[in-house]
Amino acid sequence: MEPTLEHIIDRSTFIPKIDDYAQYNGEVYKITQLMDMHEVIGVNIKTSFAERLLIKNLKAVEAKAVEAKAIVDKPLIHADISEISDSDWKEIERRYEAITPILNGATRKDIEKHSKEIGVHYTTLYRWLKGYRSTGTMTGLLPKKDGRKAGEVRIEPRAESILQEMIHNHYLTKQRPSPQYVIDMVKIECKKKNITPPSNGTIRNRINKITEYDRLKRQGNKNVAKTKFDPAPQHFTARHPLETVQIDHTPVDIIIVDDETRDPIGRPWITLAIDIYSRMIVGYYLSLDAPSTTSVALCVSNSILPKDDMLLKFDIDSNWDVWGIMGTIHTDNGADFRSDSLRRACQIHGINLEFRPVKSANFGGHIERLIGTLMSEVHDLPGTTFSNIRERMSYDSDGHACFTFTELEKWIVTFITKIYHKRIHSSLEMSPEQKWKEGIFGNGIEAGVGYPALPNEKETIILDFLPMFNRTIQKNGVNIDGLNYYDNVLRPLINQRDEETKKKKSFIFKRDPRDISYVWFYDDIIQAYYKIPLANQAIPNMNLWQYQAAKKLLREKHSGSISDHQLIAAREELMNQVKTAKKKTRKVRREIQKEKIHKETKQVTSIPKATAPTYFDDYDEDDIPIFDASIRKV
Repeated sequence: MEPTLEHIIDRSTFIPKIDDYAQYNGEVYKITQLMDMHEVIGVNIKTSFAERLLIKNLKAVEAKAVEAKAIVDKPLIHADISEISDSDWKEIERRYEAITPILNGATRKDIEKHSKEIGVHYTTLYRWLKGYRSTGTMTGLLPKKDGRKAGEVRIEPRAESILQEMIHNHYLTKQRPSPQYVIDMVKIECKKKNITPPSNGTIRNRINKITEYDRLKRQGNKNVAKTKFDPAPQHFTARHPLETVQIDHTPVDIIIVDDETRDPIGRPWITLAIDIYSRMIVGYYLSLDAPSTTSVALCVSNSILPKDDMLLKFDIDSNWDVWGIMGTIHTDNGADFRSDSLRRACQIHGINLEFRPVKSANFGGHIERLIGTLMSEVHDLPGTTFSNIRERMSYDSDGHACFTFTELEKWIVTFITKIYHKRIHSSLEMSPEQKWKEGIFGNGIEAGVGYPALPNEKETIILDFLPMFNRTIQKNGVNIDGLNYYDNVLRPLINQRDEETKKKKSFIFKRDPRDISYVWFYDDIIQAYYKIPLANQAIPNMNLWQYQAAKKLLREKHSGSISDHQLIAAREELMNQVKTAKKKTRKVRREIQKEKIHKETKQVTSIPKATAPTYFDDYDEDDIPIFDASIRKV
């Protein structure tokens, strides 16, 4: 059985800067020069030798120290997203809103002034600010504390009721009273009912939690709120790279073929992410499944992480030096974008998820134009479906199809990195790659914003965005979609019950659809993930699509539950079908084509059937190429 692997979540980030220190392959370096999006120059503090350092391998020097302290204090930076309660999320958001105006630098005088305005002591602001900066994530704002249960009300319920009534019936009105007026009203009303009033700070906190949009709208400034906060698509811009990224899906206008048989298997789907500032494509996800939360999540994680390994995988001699955590993601209103798991995964990394207003077709204009550009290129490929029936006319998409899934993916990545990123964009009057570099490094007139935040652990990004399952642990491990996963690390948790509800306790598991031979198990006590393999190691490695095909075959033959033995046999049968089809396909298609040619010849020449040409009958047909004009590219 595969040994258990442990992974502790590390959501800290690192921004390479001159004179900062970084870890690189276990050594500590001082960064002396920023070369490009791929490399920096660093001096080894032990040897004093300068070296070129790949940015993708840089980590913050203090990452281990932060991690060690985190294990003792158990802050939420190491917690799985779904473990964080709604009340904790609200508190995280409240604290983040409080420190936002001072994140980019502020004097002590500025901080003290800000603290008075929001009713939070300046030492508390310093503590929150330190927690956020030490982790680089919003979850660093809220350590779990003993003695207070999640959701516990801090003030007396009757006082809370009075406070909310005063805010909604007096403060959020066209009269627009001051916060001090609300404080006085709450205290007067509490005194009348002999209730201990909330503190001034608590009342101010409640008021500060009201969004500016709601405040403007309720206080008679509806048009101002709409102008300030509603997007204006025709002027939709960004000020720097990764400020805003748009994401959307589309079926690719091409029929792909099976890897082995080369039979047509339909159209794949692609999810694309574009940086509004530079028009760089920051990420993608190609799939045989229809769009889902998983498609979005894997596209986002692909966007955030460096892409060097992906270029090596496809053997593409180019660069795609785009990485970093974006500020805002703009999407449409589809259910695949509105899942709680995606929202929280974005939120935990400081990404603002915004949705296209209903009936605002131009809101996603940039991503729609990108999709149009990519599809126009695809229309030149054999097997294209074009955009509609009128364009396709009599073109036989299935007959001309020749790209496999992997071949198409390599073509797409090649087009993105070697053509789209490097050619002049009409709106920018320069290439997206030039615009991206200009935004990062400056252009000689205006300074760039510098490197974006680089995740300290790529595994954490992937885990945070993977689909999640809540499951109890049984004697045979955990079951997900009919597959059992087991490792000895699960043994102490078999049939464990929740102390409060006395019901069997559910645990968090995550799975990558591209490889379902294992799942990740989250241990909420030590806040770490363990890699749990399939209990039956005889089951061959599969992705989710292959597994679903095997299950479909079994459902057609059997009723009731599906055993591991049946699954293994079904997978073997599918592979045998591929082998058989691979041998027969050429002969079958050749015989069909011979019959077709024969009929056409007969109609044209009226040659009797007995005299029809049989040029290849004496040869091994597997060795003869197919001479068929109808399958050539037109």
